[in-house]
Amino acid sequence: MLKTVKKTITDCLLLERGDHVLVAVSGGPDSVALLWTLVLLSLEYQLRLTTAHLNHGLRGAEAQKEERFVQSLCAGMGINCISKTVDIRMLQKGRGKSLEEVGREQRYRFLDETAQACGAKKIATGHQRDDQAETVLINLLRGSGLEGLKGIVPVREGRIIRPLLHVGRAEILEFLNHEGLTYFIDSSNSSPHFLRNRIRHQLIPELTARYNPGIVRGLSRTAEIIRREDDYLQDTVGQILGRWGIVPGETDTLLPLAEFIDMHAALQGRLIKCLLEATSQSGNGVGYRHIEAVLALARSSRRRKASLDLPGLIRVAKEGSVLRIGRVNSRPVRSDKPKKMV
Repeated sequence: MLKTVKKTITDCLLLERGDHVLVAVSGGPDSVALLWTLVLLSLEYQLRLTTAHLNHGLRGAEAQKEERFVQSLCAGMGINCISKTVDIRMLQKGRGKSLEEVGREQRYRFLDETAQACGAKKIATGHQRDDQAETVLINLLRGSGLEGLKGIVPVREGRIIRPLLHVGRAEILEFLNHEGLTYFIDSSNSSPHFLRNRIRHQLIPELTARYNPGIVRGLSRTAEIIRREDDYLQDTVGQILGRWGIVPGETDTLLPLAEFIDMHAALQGRLIKCLLEATSQSGNGVGYRHIEAVLALARSSRRRKASLDLPGLIRVAKEGSVLRIGRVNSRPVRSDKPKKMV
């Protein structure tokens, strides 16, 4: 397993010598394996390690026991552990998001704040190959595009790293057993209430048994291929916008229609997606139907002047030879459904 991890670190440029790494440790097998792997590599990479543990406040005494386990584990390795407790259910109220979504937001917020406070340059999480397969299936079921189907990326924002991403769950358990390491099992990981758990315990075993014994490895490989192609599309979009002198998020963006219409549909869609997300105040709320509505407006030859309103106070207008994308201060009636206005 260590050989696979080192290859991932090298291929994906996850670490530099002397890095201070904040390691997210929940106490489960993946995070314990991650921590011990980085301890074993710390001399070679001259790493400084700090750990972080977030108690979500969902499992009462069990979560407190888990937190004590992590503190004891880290103390035994001579590593400082920073922990915090939040009330996820309370934070979820009135937000229209699932516990999973709010929990994820709070975890990364905690990790980011903790890394800044302790001076860590990198944040390491224990995502592994089975997590990757689950994520791809979840996003596929939701109708995601390439950005969702590339799954979990090995490095995000240049600082969040996933050294175990090409290691499977069975390999991790074998590694822990070989190293004589114990771990804590989160009882909520078996609850069918959460979509990921149903994917993990029901769908993947069914696909493995009835269709493809190597489904997890195959999905992980597919995600890797999609990630490379998605990166290429993103780079190409950046080059095009740079050539046009467009900075995403500007007050008003003027897109030259003649050149835009001649482009491949894949580039057209990605360009519009990029500009709409940058224009949206929250960066969210832009979906497939909104992008398609803008594309239909841009391609239409029936009227030289037309516009439509989108979520996030975005207005897109066709004005002769350009497509204007910008924001309005307010609108009398707000609707999530794109509405054409002449």
